[in-house]
Amino acid sequence: MKRTVFLVQGILQMLIGVGALASGALMIAAPDGRLMQLPLDMLKGSPFQNFLIPGIILLLVHGVGNAAAAILCFRRDRLAGFAGMFFGMALIIWLFVQVSMIGGGHWLQNLYFVLGVLLLISGVALRELAGK
Repeated sequence: MKRTVFLVQGILQMLIGVGALASGALMIAAPDGRLMQLPLDMLKGSPFQNFLIPGIILLLVHGVGNAAAAILCFRRDRLAGFAGMFFGMALIIWLFVQVSMIGGGHWLQNLYFVLGVLLLISGVALRELAGK
C-alpha cells in the first residue's frame, strides 16, 4: 500500500510540477500574458500589473517545489509525506487566492483544486503509513 501511495503522489507532483514549470516560464517570458492568451484585464482587482510575479511564484513554488517533492516520492524518502501535505495545501491556498482576486469558474481551477486535495490526502496517508 505504501509503495502505491508513493507512486501516486509522485505522479501527481510531477504532473503539477511540469505544468507549473511550463506555465510559469511562459508567464515570465511574456508578462503581458500573450503566450498563454491571458488578458491583462484579468488582473483587475489584484495587486499585480502583469503576470511576472504570479509566473515566478508558479514556477518556483508549484513547479520546482513539486518536481523536487516528486523526486522524494520516487526515492521513498521519509519527508515525502510532509512534502505532499505542504504542496497540496500550497496549491489549495494558491487557488483560493486566485479565485478571490480574479474570479473562478474555469475548469482548470477546479481540476487543480482536486489535485491539491488529492496531494494533501496522499501526504497524510504517507505520514500515517510511516508510523506503521
